[in-house]
Amino acid sequence: MRTKTLLIAAAALAAAITSSQAQTVYSQNVVGYVNTALPAGLYTLINNPLNATTNGASTVLSGLQGGETILVWNGHGYYAYTYAGPGVGTGLGFQSDWTDGGAIPPQTPTVPGDQTDSNDDVYWTPQPVLNPGAGFYVLNSNSGNETNTFTGTVVTTNAQTLAAGLYSLVASAIPVGGDAESNSVLNLTATFQGGETVLAWNGHGFYAYTYAGLGVGTGLGYQSDWTDGGAIPPQTPTVPGDQTDSNDDVYWTPGLQLSVGEGFFVLNPNSSPDVWTQTITNIP
Repeated sequence: MRTKTLLIAAAALAAAITSSQAQTVYSQNVVGYVNTALPAGLYTLINNPLNATTNGASTVLSGLQGGETILVWNGHGYYAYTYAGPGVGTGLGFQSDWTDGGAIPPQTPTVPGDQTDSNDDVYWTPQPVLNPGAGFYVLNSNSGNETNTFTGTVVTTNAQTLAAGLYSLVASAIPVGGDAESNSVLNLTATFQGGETVLAWNGHGFYAYTYAGLGVGTGLGYQSDWTDGGAIPPQTPTVPGDQTDSNDDVYWTPGLQLSVGEGFFVLNPNSSPDVWTQTITNIP
């Protein structure tokens, strides 16, 4: 996923560029935009990287043309929302321009709060709210590539609970990319207990990275502290660039790199939650 961020310090009107190998921008009241590519015919796993006045889907996904579907994780599965187009549902007097992508009348609605439109054989859903830090899929079912421009302010502190024994679909609430372990603003592994698996979307499926613990792999001389969660030697490795550790029967992967605006799953297999905290501390 290619993203490009322009962050503008509102008071000083100073600009900086953040890419998928992002540098952190430190400033008060930072506002700006993030361009996120939505390739035709594919699912893209993204998040809303900037806090808008309202984080309703119609506001933050203003680049959608109509016909796209977003999948929002509910802890055990997805709510599917299909976009009818700007003003379509609201123009008919319904609550949003989003329909239930999982059911049509008289089937049982799948999204809480659906409104029945018998004339058009659709359920109009409440508008989904897409806050920074929550990952979601976008399926661009149209014939052409699309780009969505997110606008808003930069979140400077955030905490997310990664529930024990469950998958969480998350993202960095702060628009920064880089190494998931060493980047102090991403700060993903700081409270990991060990054994957590991150599923990183590659456009068609997932690369699975399992965290062994701080310094475990690097202490053995390997390239990271992440192992290939999809294969063990002598099986074929599943993550590009794997290094074989025959003594421990694992593949050590390259360090997990996260892009600005990228969503991903975390499976916390432990008996207690992890709390992922992010903060920009040295704001002038």
